[in-house]
Amino acid sequence: MNKADSERLGSALNQLGLKSVDNNQDADIVVLNSCVVRQSAEDRVIGNLNIAGSVKKKNPGQIVALMGCMVGAQTDELKKRFPYVDLFMRPQEYSPLLDLVGESQGLDWEGCVGSLAPSEPNISTYVPIIHGCDLMCTFCIIPYRRGRQVSRPIDDIAHEIELLVQRGVKEVTVLGQTVDAYGLDLPGEPDLSDLFFRLNEISDLERIRFLTSHPSFMSQRIIDSGFKIYRKFVNTLTCRFNLATMKF
Repeated sequence: MNKADSERLGSALNQLGLKSVDNNQDADIVVLNSCVVRQSAEDRVIGNLNIAGSVKKKNPGQIVALMGCMVGAQTDELKKRFPYVDLFMRPQEYSPLLDLVGESQGLDWEGCVGSLAPSEPNISTYVPIIHGCDLMCTFCIIPYRRGRQVSRPIDDIAHEIELLVQRGVKEVTVLGQTVDAYGLDLPGEPDLSDLFFRLNEISDLERIRFLTSHPSFMSQRIIDSGFKIYRKFVNTLTCRFNLATMKF
């Protein structure tokens, strides 16, 4: 999900005239997209933030932004810990940085930025279809960082993937924290199978995958749809189980 978020923000910045550089010493803007699911991932972000702070001392005009799951609703502690960070953005919250860039260039970024689909995608790419999660698992921070479950409309997703296919994409992986809960919050409650059937109609799209599913939402209808579009559907449907609890 973080990779997809980074690509979408990068697409917006490209449309505003910015280009990526090979190292942060040459950058006008440095964005760190954070993950806190594992301690090792959080430690890497902190290490990179410390490096960014050292670089900014030599280049005070550089803008440093931190986005992703490390950023919660309250940022006071983060501001104290990393005073050199200019912007703190929650997951999928691109507007603070885009507002800053647009203002510096005298542009209304909302009028300049079209689709957030990557302009030069790889042959295989990720497309978020549902953000957040409604499952409040005791061990997981995701609902508190990415918020409650919000699904994108099918037509919106299909339009983005059609655009990606025109740009050379052959395989898409549709993403969600609980991707098989897709649509439960939409009018009419379409599900993942409805999306699969719609994407199957995109002629030059060759492969469809999904991440990450949850057993509570996996239905027979979703499973059947995978078999019905078998020429494009490439997921292996697996299930974790405990032999001690199974009956034969």
